[in-house]
Amino acid sequence: MFNKTMWILLLIAFLANSCATTHSMDQLQGPANGNITYQTFYDDLSPYGTWMDYPSYGNVWSPNVDDDFRPYATNGYWDYSDEGWAWMSDYSWGWAPFHYGRWLYDNAYGWLWVPGYVWSPAWVTWGSLDGSYCWAPLMPDVNAGVQFGAWRPHDFYWNVCPREHIYDHNLGSVLQRPGSVTNISGRVTIINNFGSTSMHNQYYSRGPAANEVAQYTHRTVTPVPIRPVNAANLVKHEGNEMHIYRPQVQRPGDGGTGRVTAPRPREFRQAQQNVARPVRIDDNWPTARPPEQRMNVQQLPVNRVGGGSRVGGRH
Repeated sequence: MFNKTMWILLLIAFLANSCATTHSMDQLQGPANGNITYQTFYDDLSPYGTWMDYPSYGNVWSPNVDDDFRPYATNGYWDYSDEGWAWMSDYSWGWAPFHYGRWLYDNAYGWLWVPGYVWSPAWVTWGSLDGSYCWAPLMPDVNAGVQFGAWRPHDFYWNVCPREHIYDHNLGSVLQRPGSVTNISGRVTIINNFGSTSMHNQYYSRGPAANEVAQYTHRTVTPVPIRPVNAANLVKHEGNEMHIYRPQVQRPGDGGTGRVTAPRPREFRQAQQNVARPVRIDDNWPTARPPEQRMNVQQLPVNRVGGGSRVGGRH
């Protein structure tokens, strides 16, 4: 028989569990699309890399990663959402550099991320070649749409994967390395399958069709609905939902003062104009190795500021 004390204890336990459940649901259903600024990028990514003031693009980020790092290829996998193929990164900082902005490769400094304002499942161009799917990160100033039909990134940017493995979680073991496939940009067939972002109506590549991928992988490819969450540490594929952190990024304003004040990294290094050399279509194959590139970054002069007026990134 339950006495009065036992009923009270059960009621307390029930209320405590209800509060915990409500808190957990609030994390998922709260203001997941709340606004952030570039300062969020600067602060959140600073522990994981180095911010640089880079010619033409302002503040860019150099990640502290292993020598074999490649955007949209290392420590992550492709998952099929109802908005197209989304890159699911296993890096704790992956919510930002793989869904906003662009990547470029500099022979002296390595892979650099240029921040952006608009979220998409991935900012890449997709193609097919010789029984493989190919994808390459978009460089700054390149947008999806008709331009994709004519734009070709440098061969070094392409990731090449046998079609039957595109749905694998361990892509690193099946990707063909840069240089192992010749003249990719000259032979690849671009996959013209586009979606548009919810903000600013920008086009992005959705990637290969689900039914086509299913034929090659012999797996059912079902689009998973995206469910926004309000914290980066909640990003994951759980059950039949894809939990994604995709806040809106505010552009800097003047606050009614008539003078625009933009955020800046609290600490950044000044890239050298005469050394910076982005690898583009008409450039030679990269020659510097990652250890040398890291040393080049760490030897740059350091600037520490509390604010500024220059904005890194252009998208």
